[in-house]
Amino acid sequence: MDKAAAYAISALIVGFGVWILIAGLSFSAPALWICVALIPIAIGLWSAFCDT
Repeated sequence: MDKAAAYAISALIVGFGVWILIAGLSFSAPALWICVALIPIAIGLWSAFCDT
C-alpha cells in the first residue's frame, strides 16, 4: 500500500509538470515554461524510479 501511494504521488508530480508544460506553451516565452516544467517532471520521475 505504501508503494502504491508513493507511485501515485510521483504520478501527480509528473502530471503537474505536464500541466505546466501544456499551459506554458500558450503563454509568452514558451522556452522558459518548458524549462520550468522539466523540474517537477524530473522530480516525479526520480522519485518513482529511485529506491533511496
